[in-house]
Amino acid sequence: MTKKYEDLTGQRFGKLVVKDLLPSDGSGHRRWNCLCDCGNTHSVTTGNLKNGHVISCGCVRSPDLTGKVFGKLTVLRRTEEKLKRGSMLFPVWECRCECGEIVYRISSSLNDEKERMCINCLRNSNVKTMTQSAGFVGGTQLSKIQDMKPTAANTSGTRGVYWHKKQNKWYVRLRFQGKLLYLGTYSNYDDAVKARQNAEDEIYGKFLAEMNLPEMVVQN
Repeated sequence: MTKKYEDLTGQRFGKLVVKDLLPSDGSGHRRWNCLCDCGNTHSVTTGNLKNGHVISCGCVRSPDLTGKVFGKLTVLRRTEEKLKRGSMLFPVWECRCECGEIVYRISSSLNDEKERMCINCLRNSNVKTMTQSAGFVGGTQLSKIQDMKPTAANTSGTRGVYWHKKQNKWYVRLRFQGKLLYLGTYSNYDDAVKARQNAEDEIYGKFLAEMNLPEMVVQN
């Protein structure tokens, strides 16, 4: 003889209205498909419904985030929209980024560092992080100016000093903040080296001092 059970269909428990009985999951507990007032559906056992342990899909525990700040985002309001993930519906919050851009987030995404700003600020943040990782400050790669060792391609022994075959002179230049500065040509190698060193002292030295950074490595 089949054991009878109390049919809860149509009954209300808090914010939940029981829609129908779900197939057995083998646990021995009857589970009911319930519709929450917020629009979510939720699976709840008979015991949890009748003893009052579950009275909503969980939305009653969702705090009001209006006015709260998450990273670069300030929550403006809770919209009427809901985002569906699986069988759950999540409230969508309208937020303003520091740059003025309006974006929309669900509560859980506001705990994600990458979601705490608009897409444009995220792109700029990624570029800034990559630039800093490469040692760039103020548009200049510090490793390049703090250590003036000649590169492998340099044959003069001094960085920025090159022999110009056509002019039969030493050609001197210096790169700073993306610009290549021409420092002149010299018949005497020592004069060319001195011109380069003077430019480093004036341009690189001033920059490092303004940034309160260590001085350049002096090459012997």
